[in-house]
Amino acid sequence: MTKYVRVMDGLKSNAGGFEYKIDEVNIANNWNPNSLEAEEMGGFNFGTEDKILRWLHRGDTIYDVIIPDDAEVIKVDDEKGIYRSNKIIVTNPRKVTDDVVLELYKKSTLSNKIIAQCLLTLIWKNRIEISKYIIKDRVNLDNVNEILEEFVNYAGGNNLAYESTQEIYNILKEIQSSIDISLYVDKEPYIKELTNDKIINLTGQSGSGKSTYASKHFNSDEYLIVDTDEILSEHRFENSSGINKELGEHLRSKYKELPNCGDDFDLIYFEILDYCKKYNKTIVIDCAQFHCLKDINLLKGKIIIIRTCIDTCYSRTISRFKDNNPNYTDEELEKYMERKKAIFKWYKFSNEFIEKIDKL
Repeated sequence: MTKYVRVMDGLKSNAGGFEYKIDEVNIANNWNPNSLEAEEMGGFNFGTEDKILRWLHRGDTIYDVIIPDDAEVIKVDDEKGIYRSNKIIVTNPRKVTDDVVLELYKKSTLSNKIIAQCLLTLIWKNRIEISKYIIKDRVNLDNVNEILEEFVNYAGGNNLAYESTQEIYNILKEIQSSIDISLYVDKEPYIKELTNDKIINLTGQSGSGKSTYASKHFNSDEYLIVDTDEILSEHRFENSSGINKELGEHLRSKYKELPNCGDDFDLIYFEILDYCKKYNKTIVIDCAQFHCLKDINLLKGKIIIIRTCIDTCYSRTISRFKDNNPNYTDEELEKYMERKKAIFKWYKFSNEFIEKIDKL
């Protein structure tokens, strides 16, 4: 059985100011079911529970709607779930909280086009995180063009200028982009041949799966896998072996102050290639900080950028911390999680890096 609902500010309609009576029959002052214009038609509008998400910006309270047996009912817009009647009963008032919004979203049967409009109507009510939740749950590489087009059309030029609207717009644009890493949608690795040198530059954010990719695709004696974390991190260096141990010792003996990827990536990259040229193997450099490279023309060989979505990367880093530190305290975990939230800013630099690579 279809459940009807209505949203309004308290007991008043925000379209006309009619004050409703709860649990009583409300009769419209104006009712012309033959008109196609809402104002001339009059009556009371309401919607179905599975499509009311589109209308939650209309008020702070949601009511169940009961239609009296002698009422006339007209379906105005099936896609948006809009009905009108000359008589309705409103009952069971509930405040429209974030939990209510999420519950209604999970029940929704709205098209992609209307979902795009919902992203905006939720922004108008300052429910940015729920808009993000919907994008994460609903938007993918197959439907992003449709959703983004409607989002832009419905927003119009002026609304797109608002900071909150621009934030959601940028998230959708990243999903749509053929090269960008996205917050919520995984993409295939970005791969580009730069030179004929036997070098593979493997990068991506922490938790993206770089090391797993390297183990899967370069697990043979033909390759020499260099992990900059094992070279430069004191804790990782102590437990390193092979080429990473060699390079770590080489850099520590050559430099009084060990270079770091954030400031000295160009130097580290040169040192790795110079040291490894004595090996007749393909050099695989596994590092998350390729975006710190100042002179992009230094890159040789092939670039492979793992484009796992940032939401997944963050979750993996937290899971890895728990696995590596089984005796962690709540305070330590909270501190680590807060620090790792920076990944939601860092990945922007990776996208800038990919854009530069793509232009080479």
